[in-house]
Amino acid sequence: MIATVSSLYIYPDSDAPGQELDSVEVTESGPEGNRSKKHAVHLVSVDDYVETHPKANIVLDMDSSALEKLVGRIVRLGDCTLEVTQTPSQCAGVYARVVEPGTVSVEDSLLVAEPE
Repeated sequence: MIATVSSLYIYPDSDAPGQELDSVEVTESGPEGNRSKKHAVHLVSVDDYVETHPKANIVLDMDSSALEKLVGRIVRLGDCTLEVTQTPSQCAGVYARVVEPGTVSVEDSLLVAEPE
């Protein structure tokens, strides 16, 4: 399964629109500059982003059903390792926790670890 990052966003204020970035440092609590949220990172497919504009941090050029199948898996984007933890109840995409902080950039490839 090959996918790349098509867009990156942070949402410093809950009522303000997102800020699009070329790259972002992802810390244990999520993308640097993003307001604190219950889930560190929100990933979404580009089709779902275009349709519904969820406040996702990482937009990937992959099918939403393939993205949802990553729940429970470890993925790597740039220098950052994430564990995809669940699908949101109110919007598209998936949530992830940060396993290893690092920089994520537009056009970084999504690498999926083999299940143990």
